[in-house]
Amino acid sequence: MRSWRNRVSYGTVVFVSTQFGPVTDAALRETAKRLDEPGAVVFCGFPGAGKSTAARYLASLSGAVILDKDRFAPEVEESVMGVLTHPHDRDSDVYKSVVAPHIYTGLIRTGLRVAAKCPVVLDAPFLSTIQQASNHGTSLRERLCAIADLDEPVPVTTIWIDSAHADIRTRMHDRGFERDAGKLADWDAYRTGVLDSGLRELACSVVDLVIAN
Repeated sequence: MRSWRNRVSYGTVVFVSTQFGPVTDAALRETAKRLDEPGAVVFCGFPGAGKSTAARYLASLSGAVILDKDRFAPEVEESVMGVLTHPHDRDSDVYKSVVAPHIYTGLIRTGLRVAAKCPVVLDAPFLSTIQQASNHGTSLRERLCAIADLDEPVPVTTIWIDSAHADIRTRMHDRGFERDAGKLADWDAYRTGVLDSGLRELACSVVDLVIAN
């Protein structure tokens, strides 16, 4: 059987990133080989860690479809949160309890069902799913597959994109997204409550790979 990569049309443009060092670039190129056939690579990490850049690069190497949480159902998130708090709130307990669980369930189920037919890259923080995996004593891969409730197993590789706090803050500032405004406005609280909350250590214990960026 010919690999999926061999079925990608000629003339495919490869996204070139100057952000990655040689070690990170090599790790992503090696990961792309996992998408020679249908399956999923799942990028997780803190906002601003560089997940989306890694996802675009991996997709350009493999021909995979990207499902990005920020582009999955933004109108739903903004309209609901506009009623409950404000449209770009992604950090409050209200968002985390009312909206996020359903967005993530939809993203995971859609992504892994598509991955049964073609290569997929999933791009989202997955912080709550990482916590769930740890609470259940399972890997993140196992937790994702349980949520997806698939009829047949699908190859899934989970990757934590690791990044220094200073780099995360710089990326948030430079990209200027409204959803980052609250984090940047009270950076010390965000750093203490999220970045230094122990989630990174949990993530590294439940994912398949950790790639520094």
